[in-house]
Amino acid sequence: MNAPVPDPPAPGPLREPSDGGEPACLLHLLCDACGRLDTERDRDARCCTACGAPLPRPS
Repeated sequence: MNAPVPDPPAPGPLREPSDGGEPACLLHLLCDACGRLDTERDRDARCCTACGAPLPRPS
């Protein structure tokens, strides 16, 4: 006796392609002067740790 072969599972819903990259919420960590992304700095820092330029204030 041959057992029936089950049908393959139905495919799931299609996903929209991701653009990738960092989320916009990290923009306050980006230095306008030198372009450095400083993810380790204190949230209250006012100057870039690389070049000393003033940082944008988070909104």
